[in-house]
Parts: sequence; structure tokens; C-alpha cells
Amino acid sequence: MEFVKPRTFDEAIETIGKRSPIGSKLNSSEWAAVPVELRARAFFSSQVENVRFLQRGKDTITDFLSGAREKVIDPYGREQTALKAGSRAEFVKQMQSFAIAEGMGPLDPADAGTIKDITSQRRLELIFDTNTRAAQGFGYYKQGLDPDVLDAFPAQRFIRVADVSEPRGDHAQHEGIVLLKTDPFWAAINKDFGVPWQPFGWGCQHDVEDVDREEAEQLGLIKPGETVTAPEKSLNDRLQASTRHIDPDLRQTLRENLGDAAEFDDEEHTMRWKKKPKGATP
Repeated sequence: MEFVKPRTFDEAIETIGKRSPIGSKLNSSEWAAVPVELRARAFFSSQVENVRFLQRGKDTITDFLSGAREKVIDPYGREQTALKAGSRAEFVKQMQSFAIAEGMGPLDPADAGTIKDITSQRRLELIFDTNTRAAQGFGYYKQGLDPDVLDAFPAQRFIRVADVSEPRGDHAQHEGIVLLKTDPFWAAINKDFGVPWQPFGWGCQHDVEDVDREEAEQLGLIKPGETVTAPEKSLNDRLQASTRHIDPDLRQTLRENLGDAAEFDDEEHTMRWKKKPKGATP
């Protein structure tokens, strides 16, 4: 899906701003073992250790979402203003140049141009799409839990927004389902990311649309006059998570690969991202 314009709203920009660039050798399956409360607060990419690259990616996506502008000189020598990052193609171009300059090409020449190659168009498009959709999905989710909005539109419908070559059976079977926004289903169906907002998985082209109170009442999801209460805290507000259900060997892998980015408390069975000192550079 190509985003031709940034959709600016504070909640989307806020969630990107709260993420810390975390460089590590962890692959996708190992990252999936990191508690979702912490993954939602990290800006990362599978097996990317270069924090400078991740910070640049985060900043560029923030520029896209916020519609940030900069002064440029046009071919006629006149000063103009232009979007810093106005499209996915521009993000790919900027990040390709940065990654090549940092010497971040694939170790195995056979991986050149594939999803394993951080300089490839396909990999960079995936980073852009996943992070912009996650930020916008969180923003839509948070706006939908506003008490007034939740009262008027207490439920949502699972819909397909674009075709894919290989639809997921566990998603396709639920197309059209309507449930309260607070139902655990929304996080449960998102097996890749574990959050109740889109994207609902790698490459997933499903989203949600609001369902008003009248329809929700007709479907028996809510009684007339009943109040739906939003969760007290969202995942994005948390900095610490339990490690009790993580296999000990995998917990050690996380400890070794996350390095100084995380701290583990073996007595309390928790892990958390470390806060950077004020003025620290990535």
C-alpha cells in the first residue's frame, strides 16, 4: 500500500515519539518473544544493530507523519519549502543512501535485493509501511477510546482494505465480524504484534471501521444506556513487563542481544527499557 499523503494527528506522532531505537541481532521470532508492552515502545528492525540507522528511520517517519517541511533551493536558485519526507519512495531513497554509507549491505551476497537486505527497496518499504500503519493504527485506536467517541461508537468491524496474494485463513474467516472495541479478540487476532490495532500482522491488509451504538445494541453487544469503559492504561504507556513466561534460554538470548538497551530484574522477573540520560545521543 502506497501512502501518498501523511495523515497528521497527534496520537500517531506521539506513539512514534515514545519509541526508543533498539539495535540488536535479534531475528523476527526472537523479537516476538519480547513482551508486547516493550515491543510497542521500541523502534527496531530484525537483525539491525545500527542505532544510528534506526534513529534516522524513526526521524524520517516522524517527519512524514507530521508533514514536517524544510527549506530547499529549486533548479532556478529560488528558496522554497518542501516536505522532508513526502512519500514512501522518498523514505526508501533516503534510507538506502544512509544504509549504504554506513556499510550495511548484506553479509551474504545471495541476500542482495531480498527482504534480508536492509538496503533493498522491499525491506525498506516494509519498515515504512509497518511503522506508519502501526502509528496511525494506534492513533485511531486511542481516538476511538475517547469516552464520547466510545459512547457513540462502542464497537468496530473487521474489514479488508486491500487484496493480498495469500490471504490468512485465520483472518479471512473473521472478515465482517463486529465486536466491542474493548474485546480481547482484537489483540488475540494480532499474533505477530500482539496489539489491538492495525496492522494485524506482517503484510496483513485488514483494518477496522467504527460501528455505532444502534447497530451494537441490535447485535446484542451492548444494552441500551450501558457504558463501555476504556482500559485504564494502553500498552504504549508501559516501560516494564514480566519475563515469567519466557523460556530461560530465550531470556538469556534477549539479555545478551539487547545489551545496554534493557535491564533485567531476576528477582522480580521483569525487564524494562533503560531511560536515556537527558542530552544523550543515540
